[in-house]
Amino acid sequence: MIRRIVSRMSGPGLVGNVGAQGISQAVNMAVQLLSVPILATNWGLETYGVWLILFSIPYYLAMSDLGLIGAAANDIAAAAAQDRRDDALRTMQAVQSGVTLIGIAVVAICAIVLLWPGSDLLAFAQDAAGGDAIATLLVIVAWGVLGQQFAIARAGLRAGGHYPAAIYLITAATAIETLALWAWVLTGGGLLGAALCYLVGHAIVLAAMRMAIARKVPWLAQWRWRVEASELRRLFRPALAMMLIPLCYALSMQGMILAIGAAAGAAAVPYFTSVRTLTRAAVQVTGVINVASMPEFTVAHARGDLAKREELVALSIMTGLVVLIPAASVLFAAGPWLVALWTGGEIAPGYLLVAMLTTAMVLNGLWVPISNLMMAVNEHERFSYVFAGLAALSVVMAFVLSRRMGAEGAALAAMCFDAAMLGWVGFQARRMDLLHAAALRRAPGRVKAMLARFLGRG
Repeated sequence: MIRRIVSRMSGPGLVGNVGAQGISQAVNMAVQLLSVPILATNWGLETYGVWLILFSIPYYLAMSDLGLIGAAANDIAAAAAQDRRDDALRTMQAVQSGVTLIGIAVVAICAIVLLWPGSDLLAFAQDAAGGDAIATLLVIVAWGVLGQQFAIARAGLRAGGHYPAAIYLITAATAIETLALWAWVLTGGGLLGAALCYLVGHAIVLAAMRMAIARKVPWLAQWRWRVEASELRRLFRPALAMMLIPLCYALSMQGMILAIGAAAGAAAVPYFTSVRTLTRAAVQVTGVINVASMPEFTVAHARGDLAKREELVALSIMTGLVVLIPAASVLFAAGPWLVALWTGGEIAPGYLLVAMLTTAMVLNGLWVPISNLMMAVNEHERFSYVFAGLAALSVVMAFVLSRRMGAEGAALAAMCFDAAMLGWVGFQARRMDLLHAAALRRAPGRVKAMLARFLGRG
């Protein structure tokens, strides 16, 4: 049985997606949990805070593709599921050509701004970066732009039924970059070299991803500069809504960092980020199943398989409940002690900070999985614009409250934001008939049946 399970978790389909996503999340969690004490101890809180601020910038660059990658990835996967290969290839070529040109322009514009009119923008980071703050940020920007090519390559592998291969390669990039970063920091390296560790790691693994597409999905590997206006117009509306989503996540996650840094100082940032990293660990566990379900949900929707669609919704809901409730209980009981132990006493948060971010964790872990399934079928317009407004409001709220309450103020803003998003996404999911009483009653039984099939008992 064990051999069969291992074989299925490394193959295609939902089980293979879960296996790949699980390993990816395990690596990401290890990276997050170990990076905090390594970087905070060797760099000090002030330099580490500057690094966190600089490294938040690429998250905003995720919207520079104008949402084309996300919308196109769903479209390419749906076309492939319906055996419309010519349509999938045309979309792939158009988006890759357009996004490549946009990426080149983004790096060039950032360089011009930082080297001339905005040369004083990074004055706060020059001491921590050894005078190389501008070069460090430009390398980080290039890393972020290269990440868009990762997303395009992942879309190609996903369309060919090789989503696990894409995730394994992206996970390899994370491992390579992080191990290089740790080695650099432990030997006394600074911020510029740390940024270069990330950029070189991305370049190596991106080359491997392109080779994988050529071998596994050759019909999508035909590179051609093909920016078709008709294709871009067709994708415009879902792309516009998709463009907002990375910005919204950046605002709600990284925007909090900037707000705390501006309102309470860089030294206060690690208190918020360390607690949030710990609380988000449980959400990432639920994300293993949910994100792995998204490619399958796209295919089920494209083929009109309503039973499969309901099954995947049930799986996401039940996974969230099983993971989040026990995790929240542990964090409410021993969260401050766990953070202090984890960081070697460098960071000792108050109970209020931990309690509010734990509550935000539970709320977030309930609405994000359903919104992801909506996004997998390009129905994200139902929540993306509200998401943007609430995310912007939460950052303003975090700045105002952090001036009076420090990191606890940002935690309160985060908790209110996730509560509002849960209400809105739940409302929209009911309108799509993703959440209804009968389906919720059937959810435990459906998940039990899926588990039985996985174990070979049904």
